[in-house]
Amino acid sequence: KVSDEPCREVVTLQVRCHCGQCTFQARARGVDGKAPNAIRCYCSACRHYHTSAFGAFVFVEGTPKDWGLAGKARTFRDMCSALGTVDRLICSQCFTKLAVLPLAGDHRGSALLALGSVQDESIPEGLARHWQTHYEEWQRDAAAAWWSALPSSCEQPRRTALVRGGCSCGSCAFEASLLPGEAQHCYCKLCRRMSGSVAQTWVPASNDAFTWTKQEALRLVRTTGHGQRHMCTRCGSVLTIVYDSQPECTWPVAGALNDEDVPRSSEGSWYRIIHICCSNLQPWYQLPDDELPRLKFAG
Repeated sequence: KVSDEPCREVVTLQVRCHCGQCTFQARARGVDGKAPNAIRCYCSACRHYHTSAFGAFVFVEGTPKDWGLAGKARTFRDMCSALGTVDRLICSQCFTKLAVLPLAGDHRGSALLALGSVQDESIPEGLARHWQTHYEEWQRDAAAAWWSALPSSCEQPRRTALVRGGCSCGSCAFEASLLPGEAQHCYCKLCRRMSGSVAQTWVPASNDAFTWTKQEALRLVRTTGHGQRHMCTRCGSVLTIVYDSQPECTWPVAGALNDEDVPRSSEGSWYRIIHICCSNLQPWYQLPDDELPRLKFAG
């Protein structure tokens, strides 16, 4: 049964990283009796850092006095097209994306939680439903082409077009033959926390068609009992998944791909696109009416 509880003006949100090292709470407050505002930023910096379709945020107050969380978290200095210079807060152990701290402009001194790391149960049902359809969009014109792409017939042989990608700080980079390709939008709790956003989208490549061109701070981290992820230890960007059951395959994350290497038109670029782990879909997001397959678990 869905609660009829109205959207609250002030809510206390609980944040938890994947490894459990970083936990804290903060208050989200609305204005003029309205519910707190959810934000989706599509700027290339936010997309690339969160390796997701957009950065998903909510402004908060009552935050920790020590954002380092006694050494458990650290920051990465970055830019956001909407906010200017920012510090991005991540867990120092598992690299979960936790918050964004603006350092310039009108929002200097404020804090935005990364919604992907907010505990679902701490968001009132009424507010979560509200955020499904009511949110503020920043830099919408900069949205990634792959997020709204649809599959089509492909004249070019599958996975023959070279695509480049890498982390936010430039320490790690790769190239892979990916297109025309397959994309899986994953909403599992791990992808949500590691991105701090709505999902991560994975595009498979055979290992003989995948190459690391820069790996100054690259680390392969065991993140589940069935897979590992390549991450940059400097900026915290998640770059790939390598499944134990598919040792011959590497799955780069679409959010790390260079925009200029992915055609703006989806025609002929994707032969299969699906939504997976939809049973873990966060309550504040509503899947688009795109008629794509929706799998309860991994696909």
